[in-house]
Amino acid sequence: MARKEAEMARLTAKDIMHPRVSVTSKEKGRDLLTKMMSGYPALPVVNDNLEVIGTVSEYNILDAVREGKTINEFSAETIMSCGHGEHFESSCKAPVTVRTDTPIKEIIDKMYSEHLSILPVVEGKKLVGMISRKNIINAMSEKGLWPEEEFRKRT
Repeated sequence: MARKEAEMARLTAKDIMHPRVSVTSKEKGRDLLTKMMSGYPALPVVNDNLEVIGTVSEYNILDAVREGKTINEFSAETIMSCGHGEHFESSCKAPVTVRTDTPIKEIIDKMYSEHLSILPVVEGKKLVGMISRKNIINAMSEKGLWPEEEFRKRT
């Protein structure tokens, strides 16, 4: 068990993050929906300097539909949240992000405490990648992280 915990302790955001995937704040309509079809339940929203200003999720799009908005009546900027579920008409003061050196355990804790499916990974404020729950699960399934003999002991 100690070996597994040591492996997990060494993993950081940089080790498992997906390269920079995002939507621009001005992205709207069909272009926004096309990007949301990426397979991730949410994507970071960035400004022209690639700084994270929020997150747009499938729920944000569903909220827009519930409010009666058509595909041409919303942009990423008008429906995004900061990762807390609140909507903002302009950039978030403090979007939920992690640094490249953030340990995986801390990322998991943040996902649970904030009820998040993805976390943007930043250097400063600039987006360098993102981590989803699936990225963490994939990292855990890599050979060597969960030694077979330890798995057999638990089953």
